[in-house]
Amino acid sequence: MSTLSDQPPRTSLLGGRLRSGLLLAFLLSGMAGCTGSRAALEDTGRLPDNFPNHDAREIIAHLPSYPDAMRRVFAESQIALSSPEENGRFSAKISYLHPESLFVRVTFPLGIEGARVLATPDTAWVYDRIKKVIWTGSPDRIAAVLPGAVAGTRLVELATGFDVPSTDVDWQVTTDSTLYLLTHPDGSVRYTVDPGIWRVVSVRLNDADQELMEQRWYTDFVEVEGVVLPRRMALVRPPDSLRISMALRRIELDPEGPLTFDLDPASDTQIIDLGR
Repeated sequence: MSTLSDQPPRTSLLGGRLRSGLLLAFLLSGMAGCTGSRAALEDTGRLPDNFPNHDAREIIAHLPSYPDAMRRVFAESQIALSSPEENGRFSAKISYLHPESLFVRVTFPLGIEGARVLATPDTAWVYDRIKKVIWTGSPDRIAAVLPGAVAGTRLVELATGFDVPSTDVDWQVTTDSTLYLLTHPDGSVRYTVDPGIWRVVSVRLNDADQELMEQRWYTDFVEVEGVVLPRRMALVRPPDSLRISMALRRIELDPEGPLTFDLDPASDTQIIDLGR
């Protein structure tokens, strides 16, 4: 497979099944914070004027959309994963071209690169370099085989907390000390917003019985080249007995030189197509 150098892949590979915990670690690996060229945000304890009387529309209006400065991103993260299928620590190198392509290289302890993952809006590829197998298909098809594993090219938005509440929902607004809580009328989603920095700091997803399905926390916010980002992220998913904690060790916004989105499989790699 040729190097794509900032161009979305135009070829179609084939795909299959990988251990769910490991694949989840790949595809959630961007959900972390960042270090590198940064300035820590001081906790001044100051709250904005009119707190706690902002309504939902005002709160959402203060939350930033995905920034233009993050159209091209390169990052390195450390991941700790605990699940029935997998337990361990991994590192990941992430290249992202918003919104076309996401590429993740996963390395195990002792520097062994175990896998590469490539996602575009309509296709995802998972390359197990140890087993020499590539699985591919639509993100929905891969998610059907590995439930909840594929965030696709929206991964970085989710990872950095730019997945903000929809303005089409009649959110119920409450406060918790210095935070705003926006809860969906049916209780399925709750966003926690820190108005001191106007960022989402937690997202909770419930099932129809209000049991916790997933929760994400964003902490240790820093400013990177003018963009406020969480330095660390944690995720729990009780139905899967899954816990992930992550910290990004390095991030570059609009890095010099081309980004590479190249699986570069060995010549004897098996290719399996999951379909659409």
